[in-house]
Amino acid sequence: MRYLEAKGVRIPFIFEKNSDFPVIYLRLVFRNCGRSFDEVAGVASMFARILNEGVNDSFFKDLEFRAINLEASSAFENLELSFSCLSEHKNYAFKALAKLLKNPRFEEKILQRLKLNTLGELASLQNDYDDVAKKLLNQTIFKEKEFQSANEGDETSIKAINLEHLKAFYKNFFHLNNVAVVLGGALEEEEARDLSLTLLKNLEKGRQSSQKRYELKDKTQDVILQKPSEQAYIYFATPFNANFKDEDLHLAKIALFILGQGGFGSRIMEEIRVKRGLAYSAYASLDMSHSYSRVFGYLQTQNENAKEAKEVIKQIFADFVKKGVNEEELKQAKNFILGSTPLRYESLSKRLSIAFAEFYQGLKIGAFKEELAKIKNANLKELNAYIKKHNEILNLSFVSVQDES
Repeated sequence: MRYLEAKGVRIPFIFEKNSDFPVIYLRLVFRNCGRSFDEVAGVASMFARILNEGVNDSFFKDLEFRAINLEASSAFENLELSFSCLSEHKNYAFKALAKLLKNPRFEEKILQRLKLNTLGELASLQNDYDDVAKKLLNQTIFKEKEFQSANEGDETSIKAINLEHLKAFYKNFFHLNNVAVVLGGALEEEEARDLSLTLLKNLEKGRQSSQKRYELKDKTQDVILQKPSEQAYIYFATPFNANFKDEDLHLAKIALFILGQGGFGSRIMEEIRVKRGLAYSAYASLDMSHSYSRVFGYLQTQNENAKEAKEVIKQIFADFVKKGVNEEELKQAKNFILGSTPLRYESLSKRLSIAFAEFYQGLKIGAFKEELAKIKNANLKELNAYIKKHNEILNLSFVSVQDES
């Protein structure tokens, strides 16, 4: 973890030199400017699409000729640009990205084409009942408008987006106070700094955007959307009162692994699939961000089994809070979490992603490895006390897309 200095702004700079392969990875993350900051739903996503048009018609052809992979993407909180390339082409890649940052293609013809493509994608997703149920869950458990449509927006908002919205987004969010640089590969740190500063020199200083926070509704819901489907697509969520800096957050990761994140052997998989044969797959996992904190789960079953499956999930959660876990479950969870750790750090791109996640969560670099020691030393008594304390997970809300006929 380092910092760059430009125009009086300290810019987070995460760097790792690695010469195993002659490759460069870069992520340029603009924080607090995703879907949750849209003036019109879908503006951030549409701006990412604009960036993926390059600066002219030959932009991506020239990159492809040099095997440079460059892409912009937006999510709920952030928008980022990333590229990977051979180290021999790094100067070209940085210059190309600098041009893109300076001159996005704010052209009416391109915008209209992108809007048409986006509307077509949304229309095709209407028959993707997994996607329909996932969106319906967010609309059900959150009251804020940011959750009432997908990252891409909806048909009405997409049609309303114009070039002025995109230019305002660019001006308000693409600046030094919002950006973080994640860079690694076959280059020295001094060169990495110089290339990054050259890349960022045309950005304005700007003002840092404030992170938003959302809470799930207090009242539990059970919403059914009638569709001509052979299966019931069931999504569920509960609040989870936790913070990234909690000293006992490692216990949440063990608990949720046992409850539903660990695949075969997890409580939910055992009860739903192995014992009752209600679904091929079922899971529940900890879903935390700066925006919200929840337990999120999913299963798919036959329409006639939907009601039973929901009741079983409720009972699993109730027993989990009331009775906790046993020594064998704790042992198996520890073995998997600790045993799979080397795979998480095996490549440069994975290590850079972990380092950025630590920075994003407000932790020091290396915090995840320190957390592993806590997981290794966790005991049954403290884990069960932690689970019992989090009885808010009993406030389950369900949505299902199914055919009740």
